[in-house]
Amino acid sequence: MRFLVGWMVKLGVLGLIYFGLTSGVHIQLPEEILGYRVPASAQQWVDRNAQIGEYGKQTQAGFKTISDSFGGKK
Repeated sequence: MRFLVGWMVKLGVLGLIYFGLTSGVHIQLPEEILGYRVPASAQQWVDRNAQIGEYGKQTQAGFKTISDSFGGKK
């Protein structure tokens, strides 16, 4: 039973990290989960991926502006 709970926690943390990576939403990971210490590098990774998501949104908005300017000249 302890083995299953351990894997559920690990998969849950991975799910949160995946959510943070794909959604661009900033997630603050807890320092400790059921006695397991979350490494600082995991929070840094989530922060960096949130920044990448923000850069992607800014780039997409910039390309949309450029495409709209070309579309308006027709």
